[in-house]
Amino acid sequence: MSLYIGTNYHPHDWPSYRWATDVKIVKDAGFNMVRLGHLCWDSYEPADGNFTFEWFDIVMNLFLDAGIKVILDVATRPAPRWVHIRCPGCDIYGSSNTRQDSLTRYMEDVDDPAYQRYAFRFARQLAERYKDHPSLFAFALDNELGSGYPSYSPAATARFRVWLQNKYGNIQDLNQAWQTQRWSRRVNSFEEITLQENSISQGMPSAWLDMRRFFSDGIGNFLLKLSAEVRSAAPGVPQTTNHYSDHKFGFDFGKFAGSLNVNPGVAHYPEYLPGDSDRLKGASFYQMHRLWEYSGPMWILEFQSGTGNNPQGPYGLDRMHAFVFLLYRTQMVLGWTWRTMLAGEEQFLYGILGHDGIPTQNYQEYKALAADFKKLEQYALPYLPNPQIAIAYNYENKMVAFRQPRQFDNKDYTDKVREALVFLDIKNYDYNVVDIRNIQNSYKVLIVPAYYLMEEKAAENLRNFVSQGGTLVMTGFSSMLDKTNAAFSTSRPGLLDDVFGIRVATFTRTNVDWNHEDIVIARNGASVKSGSAFYETLELKSASSYAQFQGKNLCAVSVNTFGAGKAYYIAVDSDNPTFSFLLPEILSAAGIETPFSVPDGVRARKLAAGQHFFVNTNDKAVTITLPENGTGVLTGKSYSGTLTLPPFEAELIVS
Repeated sequence: MSLYIGTNYHPHDWPSYRWATDVKIVKDAGFNMVRLGHLCWDSYEPADGNFTFEWFDIVMNLFLDAGIKVILDVATRPAPRWVHIRCPGCDIYGSSNTRQDSLTRYMEDVDDPAYQRYAFRFARQLAERYKDHPSLFAFALDNELGSGYPSYSPAATARFRVWLQNKYGNIQDLNQAWQTQRWSRRVNSFEEITLQENSISQGMPSAWLDMRRFFSDGIGNFLLKLSAEVRSAAPGVPQTTNHYSDHKFGFDFGKFAGSLNVNPGVAHYPEYLPGDSDRLKGASFYQMHRLWEYSGPMWILEFQSGTGNNPQGPYGLDRMHAFVFLLYRTQMVLGWTWRTMLAGEEQFLYGILGHDGIPTQNYQEYKALAADFKKLEQYALPYLPNPQIAIAYNYENKMVAFRQPRQFDNKDYTDKVREALVFLDIKNYDYNVVDIRNIQNSYKVLIVPAYYLMEEKAAENLRNFVSQGGTLVMTGFSSMLDKTNAAFSTSRPGLLDDVFGIRVATFTRTNVDWNHEDIVIARNGASVKSGSAFYETLELKSASSYAQFQGKNLCAVSVNTFGAGKAYYIAVDSDNPTFSFLLPEILSAAGIETPFSVPDGVRARKLAAGQHFFVNTNDKAVTITLPENGTGVLTGKSYSGTLTLPPFEAELIVS
């Protein structure tokens, strides 16, 4: 397979006489891919039904003549001003039920039927015109769908009532699910129901979560419909999307991923903090949970080429990040953006070219990276492993913590999942991020951190996973709430207490005024200080104690044999020190092979027999003991015994 490198180009921002110059500079850089067409619907359709594609035909043909492929965005957001005028239902209404003018991008309600008629008409016109163009590589569905705002309009309220009626069938079941007897919140008909947030307050947790599920379904179903429209108009053309489902107003992409046949896309903006590996840890999670269990490669549709307020970082840092993400199944890197924009929301988000259109240091770095990609694509890249470890993620848990932050230590759920995978990242294990409501592949180990809300289907899948021989690892506060967001009235972890063989009796906070104590977990004479803000008290039923809280006479980690597998329960929060202490032994016992040893801050993979790729993410040189001697693909040098990598450098050693 090929590797692709290029940029995001905005021809509608620049005079037509500049286009040929830009295409030449793009080609001279060694780029073989560009992304075009995003955020410019009204450049194609400046008035209702008045399509003006002729200008864009010129751009497509310029890239064709240069031998450069195109990912073409189907830019259904932001909607043109004339769309907002013709379909007021697509306007965003604030929680105070006040209409908000579309002052910036992403201020449309994509669930509005009138908006969808205009959006899908435009999508069909664009797809039909360019489906057979020789330079077309793929269509990209919208831009950052999920990044925007919920609408509390009267029209959205009416759709919410229909959504609830379809879900519950009758008002009695809704009252039971929402526990409306509390605080005299009973409703007598669906017509009484409003959206569960206003300018002063939020609805009860169960009702509020249903509202967020409604918003999520509106976004997810729009994406499915848009994909179907484009596929109908342009059958056989690949599709991708750089959705932003994990945004605070995003959507439950895991629910829709199995029905959406697209190549995963993502944006990568790590900023410039040399030596700060946290940027890589966070970025790797966002990359992997966009992939889910997709067996193909990742396309990075937007890749940092300068940051807000900083035109460039230390030379080589962006290149290093690109090398790292080759180890995370990346096939494509497209710099955002080609030329720094003169105006608009991102006029100081710097690009590969400066405001004056002259190449910058970033251009030289991307040009070097393009030459590197050309050398590397002859080998086993993109790297597509078959991971034996999975980590669970679920957007509804993010919403649960967002609604009741004090219970969950005011920490973002996504950050807790990231903490759980830091050890896997820094020790170079391959893993998948999975939706445990619908697990597609087979794994030896499944890690379920901070999984607050447990549905029956998810619990059934975990039960089957362990009984059939899998190793399950779950952390504290998990399975506290049922599918309605009500606390379980049965023993915790709800629906799974027999799988883990325990009862979670209570918990103790260690970050309150009256109690500041260290949480130390001990096993076999070794110990670690946890960073958790609480610890739980476990009553062991069929489980045994695997690790203890030092000085407390309490079980810190339980282990239970269930069927042919084992279930570990860690009675603290998701925490990197805790996982780094416990996981090596647990993974080894589950039959997971330990990756070959490298110094801290080095990302490494065995791509294939006789092919070992190393990336130094440190801001200082490191020396690596080689598993095999060989020749460096990037330098052409021969290496025996060791390899010394300068800061931010990489090498593929071929034996």
